[in-house]
This record gives sequence, structure tokens and C-alpha cells, in this order.
Amino acid sequence: MRDNIETNYLIFISSDGKKSGFDIFNERVQENKWPIYNKTPQFRNVKVGKNVVFYIAGAGEKRQSFIGNAKIKSIIDNRNTTVDTNQEFKKVLFHVEFKELKIFDKDIKIRDHIDNLYFIENKEKYGLYFQGGICKIDQQSFEYIHNKSF
Repeated sequence: MRDNIETNYLIFISSDGKKSGFDIFNERVQENKWPIYNKTPQFRNVKVGKNVVFYIAGAGEKRQSFIGNAKIKSIIDNRNTTVDTNQEFKKVLFHVEFKELKIFDKDIKIRDHIDNLYFIENKEKYGLYFQGGICKIDQQSFEYIHNKSF
């Protein structure tokens, strides 16, 4: 998927920091406040109404799994730049709030489904596709993940 093409489907990635990626994810969705950093790739693609699937990277609980989805409800501009306590030295540009948040009953392990995820062209190096906090996903792969969540 070319980087300069806008999409209605995004992956928000939670990776290990001062806590596990899963703990950080839980904190963010409980507060309904997901930080977008000043150097996050795709931050210009984050807009109200876009569909998001959540992925846990890192080495902790639920690692390398899709665990939920949502729609972007609103974007809260962070005029007074703050620093995220879970990710040292990262300045927060804005926060995202979600609606229609669904946490999957069971996590969807990427290795079990990688052949059906078209946004990952190099299946052996799939981890490269989950760097930077946000990445694009095509509609077909998004719907595949969503349908596996039932």
C-alpha cells in the first residue's frame, strides 16, 4: 500500500514502553484518549470517521495480536504539548477519542492469519509493517480481521 494514498482504515499500535503494550492499550481505551505523537507516521491521515483496528506489538501479554476495533469519534488538539508518561520523550500533538469500540473476545494472532492480510507484502518481515504507532491497512484486510473477531 503506497504511503501517500489516504485510506479510511488504520491500525493503531500499542507497544511496550514503561508498561507492556497491552497495559498501555487498556489505559488508553479506558480513558478514551489515544495520544498521537509529533513524529508519528500517518498522523495526517488520522481523521474523524476513520476505522481503526488495534494491534499489540512488543513482547508482553497479547503480543503480535489484533485485539479490537473502533471508529474515530473526535480529535482533541493538544495546544499545550505534553509528554506521554508511558513513552519517554515523545511529545503529544493531539489525542483521539473513539466510538463503537469493540474489544475482541479473543485476540487474533497475526501469525495465524498473515496470509490473508494483503497490506503485508513481505510475510517473513511482517513486524516492519507495525512500526511508528499508526499504519495503513486495506479495506479487505480490515474486514477480514473484523470478521474473525466473532
